[in-house]
Amino acid sequence: MNEKLRREVDKVNPTLNLPPIDARSPDVRVGNANEAAVRQQYGSNYGRSAVPYRPPAISNVLPHR
Repeated sequence: MNEKLRREVDKVNPTLNLPPIDARSPDVRVGNANEAAVRQQYGSNYGRSAVPYRPPAISNVLPHR
């Protein structure tokens, strides 16, 4: 009975013995950063600094009346 049920299940949902991540996996899935994402994150510091670009903080000062 178990073998018969197993064959029925395998017909519907065949299992492939593949690794979840291999050399052909996309960079995003593996966890590597791609150049476009790094350029976006580092902004004007790309190629100049190891610190990502952060715009100056905006001070929320109310103007005098």
